Amino acid sequence: MTTNRVRGRVFGEIADEYDRIRPSYPAQLVADVLAYAGPPALEVGAGTGKATELFAAHGIDLVATEPDPAMAALLARRVADRPNVTVTVSTFEEYVPERRFGLLLCAQAWHWVDKEVRWQRAAAALAPGGGIALFWNADWPKDAEVTAALRAAHQEFAPHLTLNTGPISDPAGEEAWAADMGMPPEFGDLGTRSYRWERTLSAADYIAYLSTQSAYRLLDEDVRERLFGALRDGLGAQVILNVETKLYLARHLP
Repeated sequence: MTTNRVRGRVFGEIADEYDRIRPSYPAQLVADVLAYAGPPALEVGAGTGKATELFAAHGIDLVATEPDPAMAALLARRVADRPNVTVTVSTFEEYVPERRFGLLLCAQAWHWVDKEVRWQRAAAALAPGGGIALFWNADWPKDAEVTAALRAAHQEFAPHLTLNTGPISDPAGEEAWAADMGMPPEFGDLGTRSYRWERTLSAADYIAYLSTQSAYRLLDEDVRERLFGALRDGLGAQVILNVETKLYLARHLP
């Protein structure tokens, strides 16, 4: 039964497909983060290592935490040839750092960390003056015909799901997003960045991409199959996505 599954921990069920189809992150984002704060680095919720490998390629000392064993196994294989990376199977809430870090980064996962303790745990992990970098990819169809097909299928089979068909608006100003995230006053020097790019997928791969998202994982299997069947019939040969990667920066004030 789907009612017994935790939404933030369903990705290990399809770890290989998640690794195959989920997008990476812009190289400029990595450069901007490393210009803001330096190693050693701690990554929270590293998944299969999409962001990990980008930062590891810069040779930085990095500890990557990931709570799901299946996801962590793929992550470990991805960075097996990088002695500068240590993979730890643990939630961020349970991880006990043996040292302080200059950078804490989290790609696509900060919303899964317990909001009651996440900033306290970040402050404990960071050295004074250390930086935190949180980032997410958001996407929406470029073509109106694809958007119409998505809306029709969702309206029929999963009307309760939120369908992203345009850019996600952020709270106005850096102070607003910090407050929206519940950031405490011991963090400051706030910054944001936005990176726009495009991604083209076959219709089959776009449906596979949807299948790796938690909202679709938690659908009853028969509902999910009917929805995806309608999408297979309604989408064209490919789907072009507008992608916006949002980066949020803050510093642990000394």
